[in-house]
Amino acid sequence: MKILSTLVAVLLFATAATAQFKQIAEGPVFKEPEDGLCKIIQMKSGNVAFLRITVKDGIDVKIYDASHKSKADQHLEPAYGKLKAGSIEACFAIKDDVILLISEVDDHVPVLYRLVIDGNTGQLKEEKTIAKLNKTNMGQGYAAFFGGVPVPDFFIRKDPYSDNYALVMLNSFESDRNKRIEIVFYGSNNQEIGRAYYASPDNKYKFLEDIDMAVIGDQKVVVLAKAYNTNSSGGKENELVLASLDAGASAVTLDELKFTKNRIIDIGLVRYNPVTKKLILLAAERESKKSDKYSSFITYIDPFTRKLEKTDDVYPNKANELSLQYFGRKEEYTGMPQNLSINHDGSFSIVYEEVKNTYNSYMSGSGGYDMAFLGNVAVTTFDKDGKVLNDYFVPKYQKLVKAYMGPFYLSYREGTAQLMQGGNQYKSFSYLSGSTKNYILFNDIEENGESAKRGKLTTIWGVGDCDGFYFDANGSNTMPDRKYVFGEPGKHEHNLALFSISDYNSETNVYVTLKLAKGKEKGVSVVWLQPQ
Repeated sequence: MKILSTLVAVLLFATAATAQFKQIAEGPVFKEPEDGLCKIIQMKSGNVAFLRITVKDGIDVKIYDASHKSKADQHLEPAYGKLKAGSIEACFAIKDDVILLISEVDDHVPVLYRLVIDGNTGQLKEEKTIAKLNKTNMGQGYAAFFGGVPVPDFFIRKDPYSDNYALVMLNSFESDRNKRIEIVFYGSNNQEIGRAYYASPDNKYKFLEDIDMAVIGDQKVVVLAKAYNTNSSGGKENELVLASLDAGASAVTLDELKFTKNRIIDIGLVRYNPVTKKLILLAAERESKKSDKYSSFITYIDPFTRKLEKTDDVYPNKANELSLQYFGRKEEYTGMPQNLSINHDGSFSIVYEEVKNTYNSYMSGSGGYDMAFLGNVAVTTFDKDGKVLNDYFVPKYQKLVKAYMGPFYLSYREGTAQLMQGGNQYKSFSYLSGSTKNYILFNDIEENGESAKRGKLTTIWGVGDCDGFYFDANGSNTMPDRKYVFGEPGKHEHNLALFSISDYNSETNVYVTLKLAKGKEKGVSVVWLQPQ
């Protein structure tokens, strides 16, 4: 009996050990970044860059080599100086360089800078202004704020499967409505391989507003946009359009997406599936023009024939059943889609999160949203043809102070950087589409693991008593058990992860994140992990 008990214990230990994230290496401890925006980037050489970008004080760059050793530590002062209303539009690696695309509004003129940082030395190789939009006046600003006119802006996406990327320039107040949106297609050497405006179909839409974009290698860029007129600009035309720019082309092909029923679509995303060679559009649809309730659907589009193939409504049904079962709700699961991930075999996953924002002019100081409540997570996984494989449900409840979190915020944050703000950066969640398995990761207190199974959760305000946990979003267990990312901590110690700045390399199956140790040695360190 004793031998059998020992064997069972060994087997249980082996199962737990193989399920955990394997820690490969950990860098030296440094001071926790408490302001600015941060991001970790893996390069093809195996080097890793940790970036802290500030509006007033420049950019801090730490470089680690392929053997996980500290290689460079630089402070950069770009020529643009202190930014005025600066924003990080994109942050990614091309070969062994880090590309930063930063915008600001300088004397009412939106400007976009491209910085190229050497991935070996951390030094600035190139700084260039690559785009400017028209200067805006007070009347135009009023039209953007109150009149439904899209705000002049830049939007960038990189192809996750190559070193190509694209820029969309939204010039809302250009007098020629056929020159209000311009697409620029860049190759792996940062040189243009295509540039063109896209025009209003039959000149019937006054405004075109980009929603999302997919870059397909060095072949083409596909932009999903909303074409519409405001109440004061004549008509109620409102349509989703697909704009395609091929490499080397000087004109954009534009197609209206004709759905079988009228849809009121404000937000969405588009992803290219390299296995099926199809686009997947995930959109949120308002129930009515006056409603703040949304439903979601997916549409499959052939980007080469530009044909809409089929449309399906989507909802995490099994997750909803568990939400009702464990938490005794009278209403259905209210999570909104936040992102869509293409898995290695062509299957894909939609991640949802329950979000509620509250507005209080007194609490927020100058007026605005004072708190965001981030609730339960759900994931629906589909096979490559769109058949539902399974739903997963993970209970949580977090509060972010002075924050607004809307639908698709995870998608918008993808490829950019995370704001460091009063501990908010340690909340929310991340979804990792691994080379063999998929995971949900976030920081939580240990007690919530068991109490969630009884339908009770402690709300996370501060993160001092939290640790990093992961949930295995595979198989048939709709409500998966959780495990420590860094192993069970010692007494009075806690290990959080800044999951929102992490980077995963599917080719090497290496996940790099920032760990905050709450124990004997205080500070943060870059950590290399391997999902098992």
